[in-house]
Amino acid sequence: MVSSLDRTSSLNIGGEADTPKDDVWIHSACEMCYCSCGILVHRVNGVVVKIEGDPDCPHNNGKLCAKGNAALMGLYDPNRIKTPLRRTNPEKGIGVDPKWQPISWEEGLDVVVEKLKKVRAEDSRKMVFACWDTPFMYGSLFGPWMGAFGAPTFLVCAYRCGNAMHAATYETNATFHNEVDLDYCNYLILFGNQAGFMVGLTPNITAQKMAEARARGMKLVVIDPIMTTAAAKADEWVPIRPGTDGAMAIAMLNVLLNELNLYDAEFLKTYTNGPYLIAPDGTYLRDKASKKPLVWDSADSQAKPFDADIKDPAIEGTYTVDGVRTSPAFQLLKDRVKEYTPEKASEITTVPAETIRRIAREYGIAARIGSRIMIGGKELPYRPVAVNYYRGISARKHGTLDSLSIYLLNFMVGAMYVPGGHNGVNIVGPDHSWAPGREPDGLTTPAYIISEGFNPYNINVRAPGERLNLRALLPASHSGTATVGLCLTEPEKFKIAIKPEIMLQCRTNLMQSRENLRSNTEAMLKVPFVVSFAHHLDETTDFADIVFPDTHALERLVLFPNQPYISINTLTGYWYWGVVQPVVKPAGEARHVWEVLIEIADRAGFASDFYRMLNHELPLKDEFKLDPEKKHTLEEIFDRWAKSLHGPEHGIEWFKKNGYLKKPRKVEERYPLTDIKPRFPIYFENYLRAGREVTKVTEKLGIKWDTTDYLALPEWKPNPAYVQRGKEYDLYCINYKTPLHFMTFTAQNPWLNEMTEHHPYFYKVLINAETAKRKGIKDGDMVAIESKVGKVQGKAKLTEGIHPEVVGIAGTFGSWGRGKPVARGKGVHHNSLLPYDLERIDGVSGAVDDCIEVKVSVVAEK
Repeated sequence: MVSSLDRTSSLNIGGEADTPKDDVWIHSACEMCYCSCGILVHRVNGVVVKIEGDPDCPHNNGKLCAKGNAALMGLYDPNRIKTPLRRTNPEKGIGVDPKWQPISWEEGLDVVVEKLKKVRAEDSRKMVFACWDTPFMYGSLFGPWMGAFGAPTFLVCAYRCGNAMHAATYETNATFHNEVDLDYCNYLILFGNQAGFMVGLTPNITAQKMAEARARGMKLVVIDPIMTTAAAKADEWVPIRPGTDGAMAIAMLNVLLNELNLYDAEFLKTYTNGPYLIAPDGTYLRDKASKKPLVWDSADSQAKPFDADIKDPAIEGTYTVDGVRTSPAFQLLKDRVKEYTPEKASEITTVPAETIRRIAREYGIAARIGSRIMIGGKELPYRPVAVNYYRGISARKHGTLDSLSIYLLNFMVGAMYVPGGHNGVNIVGPDHSWAPGREPDGLTTPAYIISEGFNPYNINVRAPGERLNLRALLPASHSGTATVGLCLTEPEKFKIAIKPEIMLQCRTNLMQSRENLRSNTEAMLKVPFVVSFAHHLDETTDFADIVFPDTHALERLVLFPNQPYISINTLTGYWYWGVVQPVVKPAGEARHVWEVLIEIADRAGFASDFYRMLNHELPLKDEFKLDPEKKHTLEEIFDRWAKSLHGPEHGIEWFKKNGYLKKPRKVEERYPLTDIKPRFPIYFENYLRAGREVTKVTEKLGIKWDTTDYLALPEWKPNPAYVQRGKEYDLYCINYKTPLHFMTFTAQNPWLNEMTEHHPYFYKVLINAETAKRKGIKDGDMVAIESKVGKVQGKAKLTEGIHPEVVGIAGTFGSWGRGKPVARGKGVHHNSLLPYDLERIDGVSGAVDDCIEVKVSVVAEK
C-alpha cells in the first residue's frame, strides 16, 4: 500500500479534501496523459506537497514519469481560471481580446441552459461537443449524455492521434489499439513509434517492460526519419524518407515470402482467411448453396465452405472450381508483394536494399516459427518477434494502407496473441466477459465494449447530412472527427444541412491542436456560441463566449479512468479498476465538468433520459439502477456503477480508501490465440465492397472522394508531400512526440518547461547538419519554415540524427495564449504548416496527413 518511505505514522489513507489540518497520503490517479497511473498524494494542512507512484497499482508499479511528478505545479498554477467569465467583445479571432467580464455560475448557467434548451427543441444536432480526455469521453457517461441531448457530433484533436492506425487495428486484430508482449519478445521493430520510451499509451509500464526486455537481450530496431528518444536507445536506427514505411514493409514481406520462404503456414491455414479462394473480380469465391467463402481441401481435392470439415486447407496454388480459375488469398498476397523488391523499395525509402533484406531475415529467423512454450501449465505457440507502429505511419494520406502492410509482417510469422508477439489491447475480457464476434464470412469483429458497436464489416455508406462530420463516408473507420472542420467551412460541398448553433468544449485546445490557423479560425467562427471549460485562457478560449473554470485532476472524482479498450495493459498481468479522487478543494470557483453537465441536463430537461441511458449503457444492475425521476449526484452515479460491476462491498468509498481493485489475468486472457474461433484477415475483401459503396454514394452526391485505397492486398502510394516536394519546397517537415509532454496543456507546467528548455532538441527545429551546411544555416540560427499555407520560426538545431530531407518539429508547442505565460512563445507550432483539404486526408480512415513539403531559410536579423 505504501512505497519505500516509512509512512507508518502518517499513512492515514483517505481524509476529506477540505480538512484544514492533516498529514495524510491519499490514493488517486494521474491524468497527465492518455491513461492514469496510480499515485499516492501527500497532503499536509490541506496542501499537496508531494506525489509518488502508488506501488499497489499494476498500471505503473509505483513508478511515475516527469509529467506525473510535475502535476502539483499545474494544481497551484496562479494563472488558472478561478471564476466564470463572459465575453463582452463580439469580435472573434486570433489575437482579439475577448474583454472578459467575471460572472457568477448562476449567470453563466442561465445563459448556457437557455441556449441549449432552444437548440434541443429546434434541432439537437446543432450542438457540438469537443473534448480530448479519454476518461471523460470513454468513461461511459459521455455517450449517454450526448444521446440524451440528441447530439451526434463530437470533436477531438484527431491530428494528434492515430485514426488510420485504429482503422487498421479494428480490421486486423479486432481491437482499438495494439501492444507488444515485451516479457517474451526477442526482436522488435518500431515503425514511426516510440512505445516503451515514455511516449504513447500506457507509457509507464511499457517503459519498465522495455527496459527489462533490453536488459535480457531483446534487439530493438527503430525505423524513423528522426532519431527520436526510442531510436537513440535502439540497437539500430534506420532513417527513412517520411511516408514510405509501407514500401519497406511490403519489401520485407517479399523477402520473407518469396526469397526466404519464411512464414507460419499452420497459423495462416488455421487462424486467417489465407486459404479463402478468390474470384477473378477480387471477391471471395462462394459456395452456390450456402454463399459461404470456399477453401480448397488438398486432401480431398475439392473446394468446400470455409467452416466445413477441411482436412488440409491449401494456401498456395491455382485451382479450377466450376470452371473458374482461382487461387487462395495467401497465394495472391505472395504474388502481389513480388514487385516490391528491396531494390525498388530502396529507391522509394532511401533505406539500402541490403538493410531491408537483413532486417527481414533477422526478423523471420527470430520468429522461431513452429516453436512452443509452456506458460502457467499451458502449451502455447511461441513467436518472440513483433512489428509495431503508431502515429508516424498513420498520420498520413494512405496511412491505412501502410498500417495494414505493417500488420501483415506479424501475421506472416504467426506473431499474434501469443507469447513474444503482437497483440491487440484486450480482445477478450476477464472471465471472457467479452470476446470478439464473428461476421458471416468467419472473420473477427470487435466486442461492443471495445468498439461501441463499430464493425468494419457492416458497410453502411450514406450521405453525411445527419452529422457535422464525414463519418458516413468512412465505413472502415470508427471516427470522422478529423473532417468536422471541412463540414463547418464547406457544408454545401458535402451536402451538410446542419448549421451548428453551440459548441461545448473541454480538455482540448482545438486552435493549437488541429489544422492551420486560417482553416481552424474559419471553422471556429462558424459556431455562433462557444462554451469552454478550461484551466487557462488559451488559444481556444479566445473564441469562447462563456468560460467556466475546470477542476484539476487532483480536485475531481473520476471512476475507472483506465478503460479496457485502450489503457489496461496486458503486460501488467492484471485486470484493474481504480479511481481519481479530489485531494484538495477546487481552486477558486472551479467545478468538475461532469457535475456541471449533470446540472445542465437537469435544468435543460433531459436528465431523466440521461439516467435511463446510464442504466442501460454502464450497465447498472436492477438493485443499483438510477431513478430517472430523481436527481442524482456524480458520486452517487459512480457508487452505483462500482457496486454493479464489483459487488455491493466495492462502492465508491472502498475505491477512495483502497485505490485499486485488481484481478490476476488467466493465461488464456493474456495469450488468447488458441481460444479465438473467428479468423483474422490477411486479405481485406470487405475493403473492396466498402470502396464500391463509397464510390457509388460520393458520385451521386457530386463529391470528389479518393476511394483508391480500398484494396484487398498491400500497395504503397506516395503521399502529397512525396509528390509535390520540389525545387522550392524541397524538404519534408514532420512532427514527433516527446516523453516530457502530452498535447498542449503540459507546456504551461513550469517544471516540464524547465526540463524542455534544457533539452537540446525539443524547443528547436531539427535540421540535418549536411543539409543545413548547403543552405548556409548554422546551429542556433533563427530559421523560417514555410509551407504553402503557413509559416513558423524557430532556432535551428543541427544534427546527424535526422534524415537529410527532413525538418523535425516536436510536440504541440508555439503557444500564443495570453493565459499561458510559461508556454507562450516556447517551441514551434507545427500545425500552422498543415494544409487541410480532401487531398491531404486518408480516404479510408479520415486521418490528416501531417507530413508537409516546406522550405527553410535563415531569418535576417532586424
